[in-house]
Amino acid sequence: MMKEGDLCYIPQAVRLFNQGDPHVKTTERPLIGIFIKEQDAHHSAIFTQGRESWVKTKHVYPVEEQC
Repeated sequence: MMKEGDLCYIPQAVRLFNQGDPHVKTTERPLIGIFIKEQDAHHSAIFTQGRESWVKTKHVYPVEEQC
C-alpha cells in the first residue's frame, strides 16, 4: 500500500490523464513520480513531469530502497 509522498515508478506506454493540454498522454519512457493518493478503486493521482496526473493504479509501482 502506497502513501502520500512515496516515490513511484510508471512504466513506458502508460496513459496519464490530466486537466491540461493534452488531456491524455502516453508515456514515452519510464517515469519516476510522487504518489499523491488513490482517487478511486482503479485510479491514483501522482505528480510527475511538473504536474499532477491520474494513472491507472495497476501501473503504479513503489520505488523501494536497496541496501
